[in-house]
Amino acid sequence: MKNTIKLKATMLSLFLAISGFAQKSMNIENSPNFRSLSGIENKEGKKIKDGIIYRSGNFSKLTESDITRFDEMNITTIVDFRSDSEIQKDPDFIPVSQKIETKRAMIGSINDKEMGGFMKVLMSPKFSETALDSLMISTSNGFTNHIKDFKPFFDEISKKESVVLFHCTAGKDRTGLASALFLHILDVSDEEIMKDYLRSNEAIAKTDLSKYKAYGIPEERMAKLMEVKAPYLEASWNNIIKKYGSIDAMLATEFGITEKVKKEIKKKYLVK
Repeated sequence: MKNTIKLKATMLSLFLAISGFAQKSMNIENSPNFRSLSGIENKEGKKIKDGIIYRSGNFSKLTESDITRFDEMNITTIVDFRSDSEIQKDPDFIPVSQKIETKRAMIGSINDKEMGGFMKVLMSPKFSETALDSLMISTSNGFTNHIKDFKPFFDEISKKESVVLFHCTAGKDRTGLASALFLHILDVSDEEIMKDYLRSNEAIAKTDLSKYKAYGIPEERMAKLMEVKAPYLEASWNNIIKKYGSIDAMLATEFGITEKVKKEIKKKYLVK
């Protein structure tokens, strides 16, 4: 029983905490999926400005060099998508030199029942990647079923004067969806949105999975758990469209992001 509880806790921590390397990494050693969205180009050939918006995973344990880099970003607002329990386990490390406002946008995490489903699939003698994908798609749809909870994030990006960092624990699922919606507002192509979403997969090659052998889970299965795949984001996208008719309709209905507001957001974030 103790081993089962320990495994469950370990798996939950791993599922939530895996981070990746991605486009324009900020070289934060202890938060490798910490990156800027600057340089991403939209359909009109305009690019996201430098030093204005960042995405990341957990950054609770910054090194001295990490702190120096963090200071240089001049972040004004952090939007945290994590649950209370996630924050309690790994609170944001905000350097004392920084006066940063934190906004909560609790999107939720994997509950005990859902984690049990993941464990069952991962430890099954008849492992099925298809079954794992189904669980991940269900999780992705869960985020869109509570899309209103993202409102603090969209409120912040709409402000004229702000440098925003948004994150969850992994920096790939909740943060990945928020980033995709943000890029859609900027009229970035679906192809480029997907490229940004999938870049978190570069973390897999940088992650030591050997310690999980002790729990009877092969490394290749753990690697599959860590991946983000196109169908995960596509499922979220389609779920939104099914409910609202379009992504734009959802943005206008839930967050007040009309075409007029979009123009203001583009003006803030884009440069020729």
